[in-house]
Amino acid sequence: MKTVKFLAPNQCYFFSDNKIVFQSYDTIVCTIENGKVQITEGQPQSNTTAKWLNRFLELHVGINNYKNIDK
Repeated sequence: MKTVKFLAPNQCYFFSDNKIVFQSYDTIVCTIENGKVQITEGQPQSNTTAKWLNRFLELHVGINNYKNIDK
């Protein structure tokens, strides 16, 4: 069973296999697997999603700005 944790309404993350998945509404925005961050192409699409993506990354990998992630 997957436990879903909400950062805000419609902004959540869950653990799946060896991954942590961040989702905004129905869109998977980012995954972390074995410490490697992968942001879905074209994401984030809004300032609100970017704000919660940054909060998610800070919680799980200590980075507070998704733009600082090595591509």
